Amino acid sequence: MAKYKNGINGAFSGRVGNVIGATCRGVDYIRSMPVVSGRKYSQAQINQRIKFALVVNWLRPLLSLINIGFQVLTGNKTPMNLAISLHLNEAVMGEGPEYTIDFKKAVFSRGELLVSWITEVVCLSNALLIVKWADAPESVFCNDTDSASFIVYNQAKEEFVTFGNAAKRGDKEVSLQLPGNFKGDLVHCWMSYVNEKGDKVSTSVYLGEKISVCINTNE
Repeated sequence: MAKYKNGINGAFSGRVGNVIGATCRGVDYIRSMPVVSGRKYSQAQINQRIKFALVVNWLRPLLSLINIGFQVLTGNKTPMNLAISLHLNEAVMGEGPEYTIDFKKAVFSRGELLVSWITEVVCLSNALLIVKWADAPESVFCNDTDSASFIVYNQAKEEFVTFGNAAKRGDKEVSLQLPGNFKGDLVHCWMSYVNEKGDKVSTSVYLGEKISVCINTNE
């Protein structure tokens, strides 16, 4: 692809012969038409595409939280690109083409704020998920005003429920109301922090093994 200024007949857009003209952010570009070939992909290349599609589709519903969670690491990449790269390298397990996500290794936020020690995770009969935690003494990396967010994933239904800024670090516990249709399902849960100013985050923490969601059938 090349950029040009004041071509023979000025800028143009669309296809002319084997070239395409376009404008992006005020700059005129010209590129050749893509060459279509009968190339066959190797199984390794196909597997890589399957892994990529798995990770992208899984992370897509969490874009807003990932934009916060990876904001300090972006450089020339978007937060989502960083998250995709991390999960491709660290959180995909299995043999191609049967890949799955290793939920214990999933990370939705990465930063310097301290994480909490999780002391209890329990789901009550009304699908109320209770999380309790403890912390180190207050510091620039551990402040009672830090906001805690939670991500809950229902593997059977392939559905995320997010709880942004659900509690303050100083609260030491939170109650998260899960959907009623999660009855009988196993869910995975993660927790992360963002400071009051919004420019520092913690690395997200996986809150343990699967948690069974119970609904009181008498209600």
